[in-house]
Amino acid sequence: MSCVAGTFVFGPAATAQLQAQVSRQRSTSGEAKAESILRGQTETKEGHFLTWEKWNFGIRPRMDVEYNSNVRRSSRTGSGSKDDIILRPEVKFDVYRAISDFNSIDFTLGIGTDLYTKNTDINTYAPIISPDSEFAYHMFVGETHIKLREAFSYQEDINSIYEVQSGGEFADIEAVRFGRYDNKLGGEIDWDTGAFLFTGSFDWQWFHSNSSRYEYMDRNSGLFTQSATYFITPNIQTGLEFNDPVHFFSKHGKSNSINDQFRLDVGPFFAMKMGPRLKFRVGGGYNYATFFANDNDPVTEDINDWYAYGQASYLFTPWLDNTLSVRRDNRLSWNSDNQELISIRDSIRLSLIRDFAIDIYGSVNFYKETGIQYRNRNTENASYYAGGIRIAYTFLEKWEPSLRYTYYSYERDNAAYSNYDVHQVTLGIQYTF
Repeated sequence: MSCVAGTFVFGPAATAQLQAQVSRQRSTSGEAKAESILRGQTETKEGHFLTWEKWNFGIRPRMDVEYNSNVRRSSRTGSGSKDDIILRPEVKFDVYRAISDFNSIDFTLGIGTDLYTKNTDINTYAPIISPDSEFAYHMFVGETHIKLREAFSYQEDINSIYEVQSGGEFADIEAVRFGRYDNKLGGEIDWDTGAFLFTGSFDWQWFHSNSSRYEYMDRNSGLFTQSATYFITPNIQTGLEFNDPVHFFSKHGKSNSINDQFRLDVGPFFAMKMGPRLKFRVGGGYNYATFFANDNDPVTEDINDWYAYGQASYLFTPWLDNTLSVRRDNRLSWNSDNQELISIRDSIRLSLIRDFAIDIYGSVNFYKETGIQYRNRNTENASYYAGGIRIAYTFLEKWEPSLRYTYYSYERDNAAYSNYDVHQVTLGIQYTF
């Protein structure tokens, strides 16, 4: 689809005219891409890996100690929040092997657990698999880069279940573990012709909750994206992008099951790098979703809307960098057929002292959920605020201690849900073999 769209929009004449100009760049998906991947692997793993023949192995143990002011995400007006000190041990295993001059295998597996020292009743002692765990095979054919991957994770959160009393206040009934398995199998392709870069990704996702309370989320999804990028100059790009996922939910025949759905985002984008300090990207277009009725609930009306986004990064000095992003779109929600989102995020990095970094971050997010919802079929408006600071220092090349504070708050206008806020303070340290 992206190849056809790129030819239709820009035309063969434009390709021929700028082929000589742009082809002087090194390919972004061929040899240069391969060298970049291999160089990154070497720089990251050199000195930290055990080597056996052509195999390289690494271990990154980590320990985080977190204070959380509201581990159960309890309501502000209910029985009161419960704080805790949480131990989060984790170890990551890395395996890397160069198959040829360019092709390679890369495997990362992160395993840990969460240990609540005060609210021990919510401990499951289950192993948690990090979201960045992945098996990937990089293959290069001419100017085409193919990445095949298998990404998998298991994560857990604590959610409180509420009951609205006659006086309108919330009573916390129980804390429920939201454990979920997430597996993605697929890959991505980059094809660089010189003037054009065509990219596409394809993943089949299997998502499953291990709690009957959250089984309405269980689904199989096809996650597909395509884009056609045209290089006006090496620092100026434009093109078309597509995002077209399809979701099939497992719990048909049960009341309040989220509807199966197909989504499509399609529109142009523009990106530019202005000197060594400023780079930005903007895009927008048509936002569409159609829903298919399940056995018990009515079908949600189609979404015909628009999306837009922008991101800008500015390097004030070599040690002060700022990134601002804004987005408005529609997407699949955890709890309903559709979620309209407006999000503003900003992050600042200070690195004046060598091996010492300070990150300051914050976001403001507004949600509107519509369509079939779990437990309720009415529109819900919500706002989510988050902010914090992280300080990290790397010494002796292998040790990295860090200190992070984060505050986040949920405000919802639906009487079936409560409002809550959380303070988190985390002290962590990682050692790389």
